[in-house]
Amino acid sequence: MKDPDTLRVELRSSRLAAAIIFVTHVATAGLLALAPGHPVLRAVAVAAIGAHALGAVRTWALQSVPRAVVSVELSADGQIALVERCGRRYEGRIRPESYVGAQLTTLVVRRNGAHVSRAIAILPDMLSTEELRRLRVLLRYRAMS
Repeated sequence: MKDPDTLRVELRSSRLAAAIIFVTHVATAGLLALAPGHPVLRAVAVAAIGAHALGAVRTWALQSVPRAVVSVELSADGQIALVERCGRRYEGRIRPESYVGAQLTTLVVRRNGAHVSRAIAILPDMLSTEELRRLRVLLRYRAMS
């Protein structure tokens, strides 16, 4: 049986990711703002959460920072290439910790020669329906082989 061709997909910005980031960070900041403790420390913690939210939105939802992954190339043998906005290309292997679900797909990638993995979350509005289906099928096919 012939292995499927390499799949190349371009990731789009995600309103769903922005909403998830906004809700989770506002809830966390609200809890910290109401927690007991010195008001200055609580204010600093809330400001830090706001800064983290801004960075997360720019990296994951808007993909506007140089290190944001904007393209994925995946082959049936588990080889993967990630292309960042700045043009840098990382090659590696897909890890078994990757997850394929109806509403969320996570790619856990270990770059060649690296000791740590990188996780990329893909939501349904980041790809066309057909591209998302092909990606999920290829990931499930790879898990079975």
